Amino acid sequence: MSGDSKEDTSPTTDAVAQEQSNPPDVPESTLADGEPMSKRQRKKLLKVQQWEVKKKEKRLKEKEKNKQRKLEAIKAGLPTRNGPSRKELKRNKIDYTKSDITVVVDLSFDGMMIDKDVAKCVKQLLRIYTMNRRSEKPIPLHFTGIQQGGAVEKHLKRNDGYQHWDVKFSSQPFVDLFDRDKLVYLTSESDNVLDTLEKDHVYVIGGLVDHNQYKGHCHGLASEMGIRHARLPLSEHIVIKTRTILTINQVFEILMKIQLGEKWQETLMEVLPMRKGAKPKELEKSSAQDDSTEKSDTVVTADKKEEEPNDSANSSEDSAS
Repeated sequence: MSGDSKEDTSPTTDAVAQEQSNPPDVPESTLADGEPMSKRQRKKLLKVQQWEVKKKEKRLKEKEKNKQRKLEAIKAGLPTRNGPSRKELKRNKIDYTKSDITVVVDLSFDGMMIDKDVAKCVKQLLRIYTMNRRSEKPIPLHFTGIQQGGAVEKHLKRNDGYQHWDVKFSSQPFVDLFDRDKLVYLTSESDNVLDTLEKDHVYVIGGLVDHNQYKGHCHGLASEMGIRHARLPLSEHIVIKTRTILTINQVFEILMKIQLGEKWQETLMEVLPMRKGAKPKELEKSSAQDDSTEKSDTVVTADKKEEEPNDSANSSEDSAS
């Protein structure tokens, strides 16, 4: 071994495991006002610290596993990766001068979400960022209204290097950053249907994970600001028997696919999860007509068999349902 080689100072899984088994002591009084922590607060803080240590251990194990897979692939003469490399993705910078649209995620709802929902919100932001980097035509992304020292910023900081994402972060409201005439706030309560994406317009997604607790809040916000609002054309293209509340990343994925030239119905069917039970609108109409024809045939058959009143009654119930 050459004397010039550098010693590997990265922590091993054993070291991390040792750190996890001996977590740091939680101070008795760490609140901003100097008051001692309650038992519940200490327990919560300790849980967060243990989770951070466990996350490091998990990442190290994943790195070792990926390294072993790569070595096995090289020995077998197989390709060592699928899709673009990290270096290629880093070079996939957004050209803001050629983009058709811009997307903003309004993150000014810190005080309206519990910590668990803020974590879900930030996780969806990560999915948006990853999805956009791998897109053939990345969209300029803006995360606005981030309160300094707030819950959203705290959870963003848990993602190492998030400041280097190809995203523009801002604590300012989005209305102060863009021309109001170009803004369109997406909200399911709007009466305006978004049929097409207008060039050079800015589409705003509300970064509020509230399980429908504040229904209509973003719509009211857009109305108060005096900016345009619109809803995605869900009911115009598909039929859903469950709630049609979409996540932040689902809305972004729909916009991304539409600006790439895909059609609304195909995009909605592809993005919406199967558990929603969505059906194309034309197919739903055809299915309803077939059911109606079958029920009519059943009634005719029942009328012919007058000597079997029980079967006739059952058939009538089926046709009415």
